[in-house]
Amino acid sequence: HGIYMHEVLSRIRYTDEIPETLKTIVQEGLITEDDQQTLQNQLNELLGNQTINGWFSKNWTVKTEVPIILPGGDENRIDRLMIKDKKAIVVDFKTGVHNKNDIQQVRTYVGILRQMNFTEVEGYVLYLRDREIVNINDMKPRVSKKKEDKDQLGLF
Repeated sequence: HGIYMHEVLSRIRYTDEIPETLKTIVQEGLITEDDQQTLQNQLNELLGNQTINGWFSKNWTVKTEVPIILPGGDENRIDRLMIKDKKAIVVDFKTGVHNKNDIQQVRTYVGILRQMNFTEVEGYVLYLRDREIVNINDMKPRVSKKKEDKDQLGLF
């Protein structure tokens, strides 16, 4: 059901849109009517988390599936972008297992949003399978140390 949860979450801006979105994906044949109630229950459980529920508040201007050009010219999509004044929150929904690339992907989004003059930017990865929120703001960036090369000239 993680894929279906991702589908619903990527279509809605606010929690009051869930029932209509579930009906729509039943009509589109993505889920059956029997699956609809199960999915609704799982979404209710997910939104029982105060942080996640806040992401679906009408206090935010919400964009879903936002296309973004990455450094190097590749295009990707931000699953959920919430904006209020100069503050932005980006959330990427993942259906699979934890992957360090997920963190890097959201860090890239955060960096791009900062370049767009958002003064306060937060980034999160939400793993739908285990309902774990990874706050990338709490993680220290990895700094790779350059190997010392005794044959190379140093600058002072």
